[in-house]
Amino acid sequence: MSTKKTTIEYIEWFDAEQMHEHSKKWFSELSFIKDEQQFLKNLIQTFAIKPLNKIQFGRLEGFKKAIEENEYRLELLFKKVQKHINQLRIMLDDVNQLDMEKAYRKTHRKLNSMVNVYLLDYRTVKERGFIKLSSILKAEKEKIALGNPDYKITNVNKETRTS
Repeated sequence: MSTKKTTIEYIEWFDAEQMHEHSKKWFSELSFIKDEQQFLKNLIQTFAIKPLNKIQFGRLEGFKKAIEENEYRLELLFKKVQKHINQLRIMLDDVNQLDMEKAYRKTHRKLNSMVNVYLLDYRTVKERGFIKLSSILKAEKEKIALGNPDYKITNVNKETRTS
């Protein structure tokens, strides 16, 4: 006599409205990141104008490549989220399409995981990039004399100020 081992999988069921809210939130976050990546590329460009040594240039180039790779991943994920939002009507129509609704829920779970992984990866890239940029700024700050060297600080008599 053999026993069958049954595995129980916990599935969280969201209604159509909750899934739509999740999708809108993903869309909003990904749209913000799209704009933020453009800002970061412009920021990197401003650093590239300055004279940099090989190490600094390498750091800057590494950050730029990481942003470009994330940009490509973002575009693919963005399209998937848009498609998912457009397919929401499967859940809202009054037709019982159990297989399609099940597939939509499955896609929703996969997208949730993909978006979360992407957001964590992007934050890591951004954090490492800012560390690289700040190290370049710190190195520049050491080279540049602060203030105008011709500027002299003089003491002002209190009597002269009151008269």
